[in-house]
Amino acid sequence: MTTRSRPQQDPEAADDDERPRTSKRARNGPGTLPDNPLVLFKEPSGTTQIATWNVAGLRSCNAEKWKFGFRLYVEAEDPHILAITEVNEQDPDAVFETDPNFAFLRERYPYRYWSRKVAVVSKLAPVSPPMYGFPFSSPEEEARRYDPEDARARCLTLEFEHLFLVTTYVPNSGSEFKNLERRKLWAAEFEPHLRRLDARKPVIWCGDFNVVRTLSPDSNETNDLQWPQNMGRVAGTHQVERDAHERLLGPQPWLKDPKRPGPVFVDVWRLIHGPEWRQYTHSSKKLGGWRIDGFIVSERFLWRIRKCKIRQEVKRKFWPAQDVVKLGALSDHWPVWLSLEMESL
Repeated sequence: MTTRSRPQQDPEAADDDERPRTSKRARNGPGTLPDNPLVLFKEPSGTTQIATWNVAGLRSCNAEKWKFGFRLYVEAEDPHILAITEVNEQDPDAVFETDPNFAFLRERYPYRYWSRKVAVVSKLAPVSPPMYGFPFSSPEEEARRYDPEDARARCLTLEFEHLFLVTTYVPNSGSEFKNLERRKLWAAEFEPHLRRLDARKPVIWCGDFNVVRTLSPDSNETNDLQWPQNMGRVAGTHQVERDAHERLLGPQPWLKDPKRPGPVFVDVWRLIHGPEWRQYTHSSKKLGGWRIDGFIVSERFLWRIRKCKIRQEVKRKFWPAQDVVKLGALSDHWPVWLSLEMESL
């Protein structure tokens, strides 16, 4: 595994302090870029933005047939940090360091870290080397260890001055839950990893969580699944998966002292928008929409959160023409974006 480090929403929903964002267009790389159809809104100075996107195969995102959708999104959003999941590259070094289609990432983000399944590119420098997988397993955890190589491919942790950023592509339990035992092993190691980090600094956990939340832990009712009749029948909806996720988050009463350390992690998008609001981060012709990507943060860090949005306009702007639709869409996920009330992490 290689690591390199080098020195919406709609306009009418925008805040008064937001301004249309003009992206700096890098001209190198193959092909001619079209005009950017995305109009996103610039956050005020003194804030930091993080975006996460399951790209369903990074190399497929560069193709001209998608109108350079991945690149144009990055230029329009221009986040300080971009967490990419489902990279799906056996040789990610080539993508991040030599592929001319991704030169724009190298120009924009001097700090780049990757594995076969997740990557983070950043304008901000971490304060320590990256951690892949779960490097601090206890003897008890060793006995039930999740595949270390796959863990390193799926979990990337970066330490900044004030927080840890954890990016995951959580393993899918598979059709008919045939990989459920593997998912249990993941949960048994990931939760201690997250809590060890949280004991030192607040945590922002982002990426693809591969689980559907219900309106309450003891309910099967959900607004995070477009066709709720699939609850309990498809990967990400098994009671075991949901219980592990809710156990990690902890009870979610209204927060009395959000700056005080505690065991609770908070689903930011749900906290802001409420459990009844429907919006999805993943779509499937067979199974409809799902909300399975986003940001979860340490409870005591909530006072730093400005906004969290699902960028559903991205797929609408870059949907392929009819003559190439048979080749597949840009991604079957949408990006999720977080803005923080802090000048630097």
